[in-house]
Amino acid sequence: MVRTKPSEQRRSDLLDAAESLVLAHGVDALKIDDVVVGAGVAKGTFYLHFASKDELLAALRDRYVERFVARQRQASEAESGPARVHAWLRAGITEYLSDTRLHDVLFRHNSHASRPGEQPRSNLAIDALRNLLQETATLPDPGATAIVLYHAMHGTADHILHAPDDQRRLLDEVTRICRALLEP
Repeated sequence: MVRTKPSEQRRSDLLDAAESLVLAHGVDALKIDDVVVGAGVAKGTFYLHFASKDELLAALRDRYVERFVARQRQASEAESGPARVHAWLRAGITEYLSDTRLHDVLFRHNSHASRPGEQPRSNLAIDALRNLLQETATLPDPGATAIVLYHAMHGTADHILHAPDDQRRLLDEVTRICRALLEP
């Protein structure tokens, strides 16, 4: 009987334990000792995967963004043409609203401040949207359009979070903007 898990499973267990802890107690209270206990591993195993608490938090942020983009891609694949972009944006809004607590714990913490030369984690989402725009529309600057639409999506989700009665109106406006921008 095998007594050890594959390396990627151990890493995932560490990330799962850390995610549970930051949701329960916040980033400031996160301690490596608690993470290894939660993951059921030795402390040395932690250091095989992460050099520090900051590196662990960066990996949590990366994992959050990767899951977010995967759900957007999945939603957009069910559509064709400009409707793919609309589905991508709506899925982003829905996904953000379904997991605001984890997002806010990971991305609104003081340790998240970008360091000089460090790329924002939103670049993965923006790059995915840029690629989708390039596949579905002819735009003068798909990269700039992706940045604007990404931040419009994020701002729309933030507004809905604080004013849920506006959700239908804002989602309809996202649809209108996509059509105006992308349909000939």
